[in-house]
Amino acid sequence: MVEKLIGKKEVSTLELFYDLIFAYAISRMTEVLHLVSNHTLPLIDLAEYLMMMLVFWTIWTYQTVYANRFLKEDLGNSLFLIFDMFWVVILSQSLNEDFASTHFTFAGSTSVLFLSIAFQYYLQSRRANAPEGKKLTFHFSVLLAVISLVGFVTILPFSVPYSVRFAIYAASIFTVAFYPLFMKRTLTNFSTQFDHLTERYSLFTLLLFGEAVIAVAQTINSHHLRLESVFYFMIIALLFTIYIISYERGINRKARTAGLVLIHVHYFIFVGINLMTALLELFILKELGTTFFAILFDLSAFLFVYSVLALLVAYPRKNTWITIKEFSAVTGLSLVWVVLSFLLRNSTVFFLGSLTLILMILALYWWRVIK
Repeated sequence: MVEKLIGKKEVSTLELFYDLIFAYAISRMTEVLHLVSNHTLPLIDLAEYLMMMLVFWTIWTYQTVYANRFLKEDLGNSLFLIFDMFWVVILSQSLNEDFASTHFTFAGSTSVLFLSIAFQYYLQSRRANAPEGKKLTFHFSVLLAVISLVGFVTILPFSVPYSVRFAIYAASIFTVAFYPLFMKRTLTNFSTQFDHLTERYSLFTLLLFGEAVIAVAQTINSHHLRLESVFYFMIIALLFTIYIISYERGINRKARTAGLVLIHVHYFIFVGINLMTALLELFILKELGTTFFAILFDLSAFLFVYSVLALLVAYPRKNTWITIKEFSAVTGLSLVWVVLSFLLRNSTVFFLGSLTLILMILALYWWRVIK
């Protein structure tokens, strides 16, 4: 049914442009992770970063899934995307360490974006012929419109403490972000164009790895190339290799599915990539305490690795089956790394060199397992 509605899809140049704007916004967001205090990252800054990432991921995901199911390259859809791009730029300029001072712009911009996507779903509900398609699109249009309204309410000049307004706003974001998980059966019956969806997520992940490579440049002195910077680049390249092996060789991109695991797991992949990138840069520049760095980096690395592993479990190709044997091997290698990371945390070169070796072993194992 879906193919009858939208046919075979390829990622359009306008979609790529839209993704590029979001990648820029996320790169602005990671500046929060560079606000070091007493050689640690304050927990409030980490929490705000995770919240901002959730907001951006949610908006991008709803627009991406709409495009996957319904987008046609006509003037109306193009104007909506261009309009949304402009508001993402405004949103990106509202990102700084003082979250409370920018709540008006941040919540206001996100509310405009949610309302824009709600209107797109509403127009699609008017155009849809199939009853299930009409019902689904109208359902999402109402949900997004309500979330938009809640966001607007939190910026009204009421004499309500910021903490209360933020709690209401955060609750609305969590609701809209994870609500589709409770619609699995309905969404599966009206499945995505999975090949197109996986391509969009992989291309956006590629943009984040591109931002990570740019971060490597911040550690390079043009008059003296440090070994740490070489290892840093190799680590980013190996993480990208692990991801792309999984995408190209392990995921069944022809599956008939709502793509809910793919969608939600990528939030953790995005967070893992950005956290590892920022932490490695701060570690090389010796701005973080080594114990704090080792703990947070290991958590970020596990987030990335096991999220990629979850994709292979959820959407395996015919000859790709992740059993307890493969899971145990990855877990064993992860535990070896945890021990090494704490033993070598006070030596930047040995830490990064050992991490490079572990990732090489993991990438080779990944290549062998994913046939």
